[in-house]
Amino acid sequence: MDLITSLQEITKLSHLYYSRQWMFATAGNLSTRDNQTHNQFWITASGKHKGELKDSDFVCVSTLDGSLVQANDGLKPSAETSIHQVLYSQMPDVGSCLHVHTIDSNLLEFGVGKEEGCKEIPLPPIEIIKAFGIWDEKPNLTMPVFYNHTHVPTIANEIKRYFQNHGIPKVPFLLIEGHGPTVWGKTIAEANKHLEAVHFLLQVMARRI
Repeated sequence: MDLITSLQEITKLSHLYYSRQWMFATAGNLSTRDNQTHNQFWITASGKHKGELKDSDFVCVSTLDGSLVQANDGLKPSAETSIHQVLYSQMPDVGSCLHVHTIDSNLLEFGVGKEEGCKEIPLPPIEIIKAFGIWDEKPNLTMPVFYNHTHVPTIANEIKRYFQNHGIPKVPFLLIEGHGPTVWGKTIAEANKHLEAVHFLLQVMARRI
């Protein structure tokens, strides 16, 4: 998929997620890797209303260090660009990362401490897990849940450290407590599939409390 088509697809998803109440106002951020220049990705600009997003409301960032490569009309990268940068740098096959703020994901509380930084939380072995390409019967899975530091690069550093110490999670997502899930996939379509599955999974978990 060429870059223009990718940005158009991400823009459509932004409008869809807004209509589903997954991205209120300017909350959330979506990105896609530049397939022609593998060490760059395009992410939603800071402060853009996700229900009114245009395919020109993206900035280009380096996957190597998160530095700004290209932006139109003085746009600035999302405040959470550093998290996307870590995910792209740690997983070369990932083509898209999607982050939303769903109600259910914010209702879940796991008590992750500031100094602790991250907890591995068990996931219910329900059918939707198959959407992640995991076909084990009653799989014993966990998701990494990170403390919601005000300083976003601190979260990004903890995610990077987790990946380096524990490897890539078996499930294609992570959760920032009191914030929302971030998912990834090889393509935009796969990332979207993962996000829909995560939303259902977190709904189930929130209702079991």
